[in-house]
Amino acid sequence: MYTIKGVNATPGGRSTVRFHARGYGYAVAPDRRACSLAGALLGEGAGCVTALVLLALTGLYTVLRRTGAPEAALTACVVLFLVALGYGLLIVFVNWASGVLLDILFVVAAVATLPAMLFPAYRRALRRGLSGGGAETEPAWVPATALAGVWHQPGPDGASVVTVEHTDGSVIAFVPAPEHARDLYERLDALLRGARSAPWRPGQGRAPQARR
Repeated sequence: MYTIKGVNATPGGRSTVRFHARGYGYAVAPDRRACSLAGALLGEGAGCVTALVLLALTGLYTVLRRTGAPEAALTACVVLFLVALGYGLLIVFVNWASGVLLDILFVVAAVATLPAMLFPAYRRALRRGLSGGGAETEPAWVPATALAGVWHQPGPDGASVVTVEHTDGSVIAFVPAPEHARDLYERLDALLRGARSAPWRPGQGRAPQARR
């Protein structure tokens, strides 16, 4: 799953756009402040800042000791170092656990429901879960076949606007960060091209008329 964060969508507000690894389509999920706060406090950026603080405290302690600073200053420096070290370990643990805990819970649930393996539908659902879930499980999922047109154009204040039209007539406009504008457009355009070149089979309804 490829993710582009911090995209202003109309309608939808500030959102995250996710693309399925196999090019099935894309999903738009609204950003939440709680997630942003957790990312700021426990994300990679916080880990880098904590590492810099640890290095600075180590250097400060060395300087204070060589210059004969009071014992209280040395003790305060050690206490701050231990607090920063504990915070850094917490960041490492949270980032590790977030990727491992869900897998552990999924395996435990699979073992607990082992008799259900006799049913083909359950086996298919289990395989989708082990492979990261099917494309249709993403929130606000939009399949590639639902795209009718994709445009990339300059917007107000020099921002780039990526506009997507769907086969049902709905339109959504994305305003990503400048460094992600071209990437977002090319990925959406690739979905459109892939859907347009896919063979149409009888019984699928009207073949979508892709436009650019």
